[in-house]
Amino acid sequence: MPHPDLRAGAELHVTYDRYARMVRRSLGADIALVSLVEEHRQAFVGADGLSGDVADSRETPLTHSFCQWVVADQAPLVISDARLDDRLRTNLAIPDLGVIGYAGYPIRDHRGTIVGSLCAITHEPREWTGEDLASLQDLAAACSSELAQRGLREEAALAAESAATLTRRSRVLLALSEGLASTRTLGDVAVAVEQVSVEQLGCARAGIWIDDSSLLPGTSEPARLDATLHYVPRTGDDWRSAQLNQQLGLDHSNPLGSAMVRQEPVWFRDRAAQNEHYRDLDLSAQTGEARAFLPLYDTDGTALGAMALVWDDARDQSTDDLTTMTALASYTAQALSRALLVQERLDALVTLQSALLPALPRSTAHEIAARYRPAAARDQVGGDWYDAVVMPGGDTSLMIGDIVGHDLAAAATMGQVRNMLRAITWAVDDRPAANVRLLDHALHDLEVEGLATLVHARIETGAEAESSWLAWTNAGHPPPLLLGPDGQGRYLQDGPPDLMIGVLPDVERADQRTLVDDGSTLLLYTDGLVERRGEHLDEGLERLREAGSRHAHLPVEKFLDAVLRDLVDADLDDDIAVMAVRFTPTD
Repeated sequence: MPHPDLRAGAELHVTYDRYARMVRRSLGADIALVSLVEEHRQAFVGADGLSGDVADSRETPLTHSFCQWVVADQAPLVISDARLDDRLRTNLAIPDLGVIGYAGYPIRDHRGTIVGSLCAITHEPREWTGEDLASLQDLAAACSSELAQRGLREEAALAAESAATLTRRSRVLLALSEGLASTRTLGDVAVAVEQVSVEQLGCARAGIWIDDSSLLPGTSEPARLDATLHYVPRTGDDWRSAQLNQQLGLDHSNPLGSAMVRQEPVWFRDRAAQNEHYRDLDLSAQTGEARAFLPLYDTDGTALGAMALVWDDARDQSTDDLTTMTALASYTAQALSRALLVQERLDALVTLQSALLPALPRSTAHEIAARYRPAAARDQVGGDWYDAVVMPGGDTSLMIGDIVGHDLAAAATMGQVRNMLRAITWAVDDRPAANVRLLDHALHDLEVEGLATLVHARIETGAEAESSWLAWTNAGHPPPLLLGPDGQGRYLQDGPPDLMIGVLPDVERADQRTLVDDGSTLLLYTDGLVERRGEHLDEGLERLREAGSRHAHLPVEKFLDAVLRDLVDADLDDDIAVMAVRFTPTD
């Protein structure tokens, strides 16, 4: 490896040229050199008296070097006439450079290692006096001190740079660790990775592509060549190039797939270098220059996907870049692995809860539709449900409720409560309040633990033309919304609702009744549809009334979908169950 002063360049020649001039003037030499010896050459960091090509290049091969023997002998070399010396007589410095008389003293670096010589050269034989050699020795010692100081300064600078690099890398990893600590979904991980990459690595873009086999429950196979990589979008994502290439092959047709197949990072100093290799990518929205693609493998070696980092400017990869990016990929893979496990569990919970929801009856005289929407954080499943039962006499019973809690236990309790109320409703065929009171007793006697709100209603076919009677009881639940044929809405609430079930089994419960015109729409829902953090419930109820009136003219299925579009966003905090009934004329 070159000595630091050999790497430093012409700016340091001024310093060492000064030592060469002092030697030449002091000893009356034709040439004076500060020569550092390497494996295959000697370099003149200081020189005075050189001419021709050697003056320009400031170096010669070792075939032209006397200084190499100062380093080899670890001692001064003093020669009056090199042509008479057995070891030097064939050295090409004699005919090519005119070196005849030579006196060289060792110079040492900051570690005390002899790395070259400070030498005086004459073109004629020279008998070196004791005063000559004493001056040369003193100047060599001073030159060694200069060389040592520069070496120590460079070591200190390298140590400081290393410490800064370590600090920078630690900061990146700490930021990533903190950013990923609270991630639960693939989207969360993608957001955290881009934020850390932009803030800590100076990236312009960062994104994750997932191996589709990682999305299959129980998959733990290595990357397959027939698999596909899918881009993980983020909320408000505007990375157009990633969206255009959101689905890529797990093969060498693209840099992400190539990184996974090769199981090592793929780096390009600019986009032109990348595009030279991958001509089939959609390049229409490319931005940035330097880019890195890193495979993501969990601790078991399972292929999860790959990540892309893009910088605005062209840059070459350093060892520090590679180390930091590898650590970033490792942290990201761990977070992805955790998110995939969470997603698998949540998918199972959503599937379970959906399976517990009933099919709506087809024999009712009225049109009924229902929807269930899981929360954005899909571990928040469990309590929301709906049901409808056609009674033996032809009336239709409606139920909607919400179990307190959002976990697997709540889902299990929901299934028990729904099935009990369905059985009671069909078998007993009593008014809604009596059915709910009987349900409360059954839960208590059978030791089913859980609290719930619900609305239980019954559509009674009346003798009045073009209308039906609706009876209902409310156990601590948001009030039903009734929209008339003209779309005008009102909430069915006369005073506060009764106590939720699961608290006091002997509490009295009241029925309410109203006459409903044909063409009206009844909307039953759970609180996730109207409740928002930091907002009074009345605001949510008014928002629902306006949406219901706006879409009341639609068929009942489209009516529900339109209301949900208006009121439910992608970051839903709670599950939602809704059921709508369109009152149609009876024969």
